[in-house]
Amino acid sequence: MSFPKDRTLLVVAPHPDDEIFGCGGLIRRVKEAGGKVFVLYLTVGTTKDFSKKGQSTIEERMKEIARVAKLMRFDGYKVAFPGNDYHLQLDAVPQKVLINEIERGEGISLEAIKPTTLAIPSAHDYNQDHRAANRAAITATRPVPGHYKHFVPTVLEYEFPYFTWTSEADKPTPNIFVSMDHKTLALKLKALSIYKSQMKVKNGPISVEGARTLAHMRGIHAGCDAAEAFLLRRMFI
Repeated sequence: MSFPKDRTLLVVAPHPDDEIFGCGGLIRRVKEAGGKVFVLYLTVGTTKDFSKKGQSTIEERMKEIARVAKLMRFDGYKVAFPGNDYHLQLDAVPQKVLINEIERGEGISLEAIKPTTLAIPSAHDYNQDHRAANRAAITATRPVPGHYKHFVPTVLEYEFPYFTWTSEADKPTPNIFVSMDHKTLALKLKALSIYKSQMKVKNGPISVEGARTLAHMRGIHAGCDAAEAFLLRRMFI
């Protein structure tokens, strides 16, 4: 099956690196097919973490975003809620505020970009920011006649290398796969390596090796060398 041409992809990424972990291959495939890619980062801040350095700063993470955007040839990106008042606290932000930013925020939003495909984090993620982003995006893409607001034909949920760790007993099985050839996978992993402030131990889930392992596992599921997996929320034909 040939990849659809002239797509406009909008990725909602709660944090920088989420868009590459979940959609790096999809982003590459859209660009190769002549489409456009935009990323709406919801928040970024200085974070204490379990790493050798002990924290990552907002300044270094903003620099990483710029380098990744250039490498992946984003057509545009935006950080909606920068700063420590929001980072890892999106669940405390009123849903109306998040919905409005996704739906009609300035510059990069559903109404500004009018994407054909929207990629959002999983509703079953253990991270509170990811769940808040999912809820807001689902509301923002509610079915409304096109003459009132932009209707997104395809809505996908993307996954992460730690996809099995969740508090929910029943989690939907991915049902859409995007194949990645050697060059596409290599580009995804190169982009992840730029987010060095976020990469943890080599064999951990938040690592280049973790992403490589998941890609090959999903490739086995899809009958190819490597793939990204998504849960289809909507496809309008």
